[in-house]
Amino acid sequence: MNFDDNFLEKVGLSQLPADKKKPFLDQTKNELELRVGVKMSEGLSENQILEFEGIMKNDQQVIRKIVSELGMDFRTDTIYRKLLAHYNVTEGTWEIIGEYLSIKWVQKNRPDYHSIVEQVAHELISEIKQNSENILAAQAV
Repeated sequence: MNFDDNFLEKVGLSQLPADKKKPFLDQTKNELELRVGVKMSEGLSENQILEFEGIMKNDQQVIRKIVSELGMDFRTDTIYRKLLAHYNVTEGTWEIIGEYLSIKWVQKNRPDYHSIVEQVAHELISEIKQNSENILAAQAV
């Protein structure tokens, strides 16, 4: 999902003052990420949640543990190779390896990730649309 002028148009906020657009879009993106995170954590064990948090924080101990559990050389994985190409590097940093592992973790533990994002985004968009007049009024002050 792109948080841009088209998004504002879709939710009825194209009239938002120019200086309020970016902060609103940033806030909306953060809210979506928070809600997706909460929804994704439903049904996960505490260990799964801690593991994912460790990946997201680039905790090297957690990353090393997960890499050793992969049972394969991740450096040959297509996803990892695409990340290297995306960042225009030949060797991965802890951040790139962490990003790779977060993708693999989600594929394994939350294969419904895309539908969760879609559902949560739809709900958030509906909320914004329903409150667009109030949002515009509050931002005009």
